[in-house]
Amino acid sequence: MNVSPDISSPEEPRHTRASIVSGIFYPASAEELAESIDALMDIPELPSGECQAILSPHGSLQYSGSIAARAWTAAAGFSASTIVILSPSHRCFEPGIFLPEARAFSVPTGVFKVDHRLVKQLAHSSTSVSISDIPHFEDHSIEMQLIFAARCFPEAAILPIIIAGADDQELDSLFTNLQFVLGDKLGSTLFVLTSNLAVDDEAAACRARSAAFVDLVEKGDAHAIRALCEAPPSFCGGRIVAAFLRSTLAYGMRPKSLGLVDSAPMAERGEPIVGYAAIGFSK
Repeated sequence: MNVSPDISSPEEPRHTRASIVSGIFYPASAEELAESIDALMDIPELPSGECQAILSPHGSLQYSGSIAARAWTAAAGFSASTIVILSPSHRCFEPGIFLPEARAFSVPTGVFKVDHRLVKQLAHSSTSVSISDIPHFEDHSIEMQLIFAARCFPEAAILPIIIAGADDQELDSLFTNLQFVLGDKLGSTLFVLTSNLAVDDEAAACRARSAAFVDLVEKGDAHAIRALCEAPPSFCGGRIVAAFLRSTLAYGMRPKSLGLVDSAPMAERGEPIVGYAAIGFSK
């Protein structure tokens, strides 16, 4: 576990989940990271938007940073005091929905306090929801969102959620319970759904399947998205996206594609090609 139990500065609370992929997926230097994020988010054709939910990838900054930047730019004008980040697990854990014990998450450019009132309320809402640091200390995808959140919403509290093999009923219950526990915070909550898209040996097939996923999201076709996600390891967070579209949280929100790329230009010989997309949901 990559935990800092003795941190006592006011900026970084005790029991903090420290970054685990800095220097690997993005620069370890705070100054270099901030400059990289600023450059990625300098998108003249995409002004700062007020999306209340986004789909953002979680590849390395080199692979998917330009697309993640488009998702976060589309939400940067929203007044978010709470950020709910929903991520698939990339390790083999027992099925479930995992909230952190950690009181804060740290990246080189900022420290985010976890809203533990929401953690406790959500944990009490369902037997499929557990409080455990283990999935959080071994997964990178929430961290890859926080490096953008540090630029856009440095003062926001976070509710990081890792989902490992939960079935559709559990996912639907999660979104229903999220709406209930957020209560009057709902209007100032940004929902971040993090997912990569198709994985394929052929770039053309990867692009076609990734584009089909984006098209289904824009149509709001949760059933077809769910079917598309049946072939692992593709669409690692696709079932989370489908559940969000089924939920009342998505009512009145219009999904819009903000960009679609794949890893072919960076991939080494024999490496699978991965698709990445940015989608904004606005009212």
